[in-house]
Amino acid sequence: MNPNNSVVSSVIKNYKYTQNAFLPKELDISLSQESDLKYRSVVKTGDKVKEGDIIARVTDSSDVTSYIHSSVPGTIMDIAPCFSPDGKQDFAIKIKFGGSFNYLGKKTKETDTEYLTSSTIIQNLLDKGVINTFYTSKPVNLGSQIKQNNEFKNLVVRLYDEDPYRITDSLITKFYHKEIIKGAEVLAKAINASGIIFAIDQKFEHKEFFDEVNMANFRLLEMNIKKYPCGTPREITSAFKRSGMKKACNFEITKKDLFTDASTVYEVYKAGVCSIPSISKMVHFSGNCLYSSCLLDVRIGTPIKDIVSQIGGFSKQPAKIVINGSICGTSVQSMNVPITKYVKSVEFISNHKITDTQIYSCVNCGNCRFICPVKISPDILYNNTVNFKFLPENFAASSMACIECGLCNTVCPSRLPLSQTITYIKENLKN
Repeated sequence: MNPNNSVVSSVIKNYKYTQNAFLPKELDISLSQESDLKYRSVVKTGDKVKEGDIIARVTDSSDVTSYIHSSVPGTIMDIAPCFSPDGKQDFAIKIKFGGSFNYLGKKTKETDTEYLTSSTIIQNLLDKGVINTFYTSKPVNLGSQIKQNNEFKNLVVRLYDEDPYRITDSLITKFYHKEIIKGAEVLAKAINASGIIFAIDQKFEHKEFFDEVNMANFRLLEMNIKKYPCGTPREITSAFKRSGMKKACNFEITKKDLFTDASTVYEVYKAGVCSIPSISKMVHFSGNCLYSSCLLDVRIGTPIKDIVSQIGGFSKQPAKIVINGSICGTSVQSMNVPITKYVKSVEFISNHKITDTQIYSCVNCGNCRFICPVKISPDILYNNTVNFKFLPENFAASSMACIECGLCNTVCPSRLPLSQTITYIKENLKN
């Protein structure tokens, strides 16, 4: 697949700055910010909270505890059901905004990270609620991820978007490269990394940004991001081997290393260097229903509808709202969906841009097998599963090779949910 990738120099050049999103009158902070973890509220209706106060906590199977913080000062109004950006229904803490801020508008102070230990950094990531959004469909708690895995030898930071219809990480890299470098240094210290790889677009025009990196074992890996998929560990490690970079440095990256993105490392900077909890998110807003697109720093829990007025309203009424990109993301129908920690982009699409979404029977065209980068058979996995047929063990096991790129979905003339079905099979095998 070679889609019309919007991540080109001419597009990135059009963005001159970022800005804070408007503060909403009411927020819905979801109790589901990560995959497979449900937070428990530690506040009740009527409680007063300050910006950055802990409002929910979770302890995973390894007794690792992390937190959700209030993104604004205000009053707890309710704990009620709401729809999340991933399409699922969950509970959210409703906060009515009011009061003074602890972080917003205050001068940011950077702490000296030279004497921080690995355990101190990891605990800080847990306390501040930082999550890893390398996979937007499966966001995980970063501190917990590090604490549970002692096989991480190197750090890989992807500075572009794996979805060709999203440019959030590319823009964050452009505007916050200094913060990303500092965040990567802190994160590398947390895992005692032997080396750091920054995977960048080969057409990225500001490679001089990385001249100030003072890490000994650091390398830039240039990627051809117009060839999809290009952002998975499989593609990045393959590019590393093909580049001959192993000869130029004393380490080699594998799929067992820690993979993060620009968005995550920027959050690491705020938490690990500035001691700011994860209470806001850089989100790119775009689509043919808007007069212009923009990158905004949005408070966690802000409903999408409250952003519309800031971006000039709609030029035409949207028929679909796509979260996190057309290939890797999800579609939501409500403007009341709140921003969560794993939201990177919101795209508003008009009716004439939406194709037929009716699901038809498999026509056995073989397109999904031909396009699959890991050469599995999505049609067999799908048909056997939905028709309750016996799935041979070797076919079931082949699902574990899926990198969840979604290419099978894009070429299927019957619009079958092939990728989603394979993910379902993988989860059943893991459990």
